[in-house]
Amino acid sequence: MASFDLASDAFFDDPYPTYRQMRAEQPAYQCPKTNLWFVSRHRDVADALAKPDLFSSSAGNALSDSPLRVGKTLGSIDPPRHDELRRIIIRGVTPARIELVLPWIRAELARRLDVLSPHRQCDFVADISRPLLFGALGRMLGLGPGSARKASDLSERLFRGQAGPAGPALADEDRAEVVVLLTEELARRRLERDDDLFSVLIAAQAAGAPLGDAEIVANMMTVLLAGNASIGHFLPNLMHALWRHPGQRLRVMADLSLVDAAIEEAVRWDTSTQCFARTTSAPAEIAGVDIPPGARVALLYASANRDETAIGYAERFDLTRGKVRHFGFGFGPHICLGASATRAILRTILPSLLAALREFDIDIARAERVRHLMVRGFRSLPIIW
Repeated sequence: MASFDLASDAFFDDPYPTYRQMRAEQPAYQCPKTNLWFVSRHRDVADALAKPDLFSSSAGNALSDSPLRVGKTLGSIDPPRHDELRRIIIRGVTPARIELVLPWIRAELARRLDVLSPHRQCDFVADISRPLLFGALGRMLGLGPGSARKASDLSERLFRGQAGPAGPALADEDRAEVVVLLTEELARRRLERDDDLFSVLIAAQAAGAPLGDAEIVANMMTVLLAGNASIGHFLPNLMHALWRHPGQRLRVMADLSLVDAAIEEAVRWDTSTQCFARTTSAPAEIAGVDIPPGARVALLYASANRDETAIGYAERFDLTRGKVRHFGFGFGPHICLGASATRAILRTILPSLLAALREFDIDIARAERVRHLMVRGFRSLPIIW
């Protein structure tokens, strides 16, 4: 049986050859170091996501989840409680609420590009994507400016991999800081309601929804940290994909109606959310392999998105591909709650970025990758234009 090194530099630089080999040789692979089962084929990932009763989220959807989240957040509960909570939280991310933050994003991006333009180089992550993301998230969630900045600083510690590439996303002491920050913000928002997610959850609680303070804080923390793990890495990944494929970049610049196609193809081709975990509630069978009850299963969204048995020429980055079934935003009951916000924010950002940076270059030798199995992205991405 093949063995796969999921902690090597080569893997984190480019995991897709490993995923291809997994799909061909061991589509249900138990890693001896982590005891996790990795599921890599498109059809098997889709089947597992369609069976939340068998592949349960109740022990958490992170590879190593926190007791602060498990049983309290959308990603760590199953239907019907999941569906009840989702109906409450989704009121805070309606299209109208997303639209409210887009003017700020346009103005802040223009300001940052104006400051950076004399230098014609920057760290795309530190100077553009992270501050834009947390400014936007802060406004949507209802964080004060100081709390949004602190949250942004704490996000730099995410997925550091100190406990290994399948370890917790955030160290216990850093997670405790986030909880304190959000608990303080919850107390402030009770006195200063506004049109944001904090206020939506507080109002639902006041109206009798079964939503305790711990659940409000846990879900706000999930939105905050998942935002960093998705769009926070997705935008640099998108810019990297367009740099790798200059012909495709030129097509977008010449025809901005392709912006949506670029966003959709980028999240499929190099998704920032590489996998999520499930736990088997009963014996299961995947690709002819028996999986015992209580097993931790990592559903490799990124591998499924490159599975050429389901998506033709899946290795190719192609803006003319058209609609395909991919897992860049998840699938099934746990499909990403922030997908609409992510698309809207990127749709707002990308045309201005391409117009300003034009034939940009990336110093890939100095770029720093995230080294965690759940997330693919950059800690730093030096860009020159």
